[in-house]
Amino acid sequence: MRESESTLRTELGDKLKFNVILKDYVSIGVGGVADYFYEADSIEDLVHAVSLSYKLRIPYLVMGGGYNIIPSDSGFPGLVILNRSSGILFANDSSQVIVDSGVNISTLINLAAGRGLGGMEFMYGIPGTIGGSIYGNAGAFGHEIGGFVKSLTLLIPKDGQMAIMKHVPGWMKFSYRGSYLKDAYRDAEFKPIILTARIQLVQRRRDEIIKIIQTRLSEKKKKQPLNEKSAGSFFRNIGARPEQSAGYLLDQAGAKRLRVGGASFSKKHANFLINSKHATANDVRTLAKQAQSLVKEKFNYDLLEEIEYIGQWSD
Repeated sequence: MRESESTLRTELGDKLKFNVILKDYVSIGVGGVADYFYEADSIEDLVHAVSLSYKLRIPYLVMGGGYNIIPSDSGFPGLVILNRSSGILFANDSSQVIVDSGVNISTLINLAAGRGLGGMEFMYGIPGTIGGSIYGNAGAFGHEIGGFVKSLTLLIPKDGQMAIMKHVPGWMKFSYRGSYLKDAYRDAEFKPIILTARIQLVQRRRDEIIKIIQTRLSEKKKKQPLNEKSAGSFFRNIGARPEQSAGYLLDQAGAKRLRVGGASFSKKHANFLINSKHATANDVRTLAKQAQSLVKEKFNYDLLEEIEYIGQWSD
């Protein structure tokens, strides 16, 4: 047994698992085996596991709901940490809430609604966690979560160790489906990790919040394949106009006719690449490349992925 693995066993105890199949934890249902796997039930667990992994020079990956990521068929050569931190603290004298990065988005919206706080209804039904949503600046209906973030607490590699630091939203450089964390550290072996976020909500009647949520969910059900295995929206839109949306471009280019192994594009929405039947991660990536080529050929646009490919790939 390697010394680093022995230390992991000692420090993380019985919660540390070995050779865990990632497709069981990823929304699109693809991916190989992670060398090590650990569920962090609190921010303290998360800090401990990430810091330990960094100290031992073992690559780590923090996962929330398993959306917007495609792990390779060869898996992940390191420690995958499932973030289950669940702390939520509402401020008594303002409409702000401090929330752990592992909290489910819809859970936060529901709890806030019970206190007459809203503003983020547009995100209801977006699967995943607060941390993952902030990392990718998730949004819908013309709004993004970055506009609600007041401050962040992060775990950041600094001077050979992991340091807990607080940053204002400007540090994140939020962009359309992007942020400083996502863009600058895309290929980094050791990435900063979002621990908590202070979110600014607005006072709103509970019945009004529920009405907005129901309207948004109804719109999503009509347009998106919510019952199919996908990683969420696969490509970023080119622009704000309808004809610049990735779904429109893919549809017009004929992407819905493509199929690679068990991977295909949803007939309901072309920007949802789905695992229709026992797809592999390689099926998904090959199909995505074919679709990008179609759009490039027809429109001369380079579609960029909204998702991230995780692990080692042959190309």
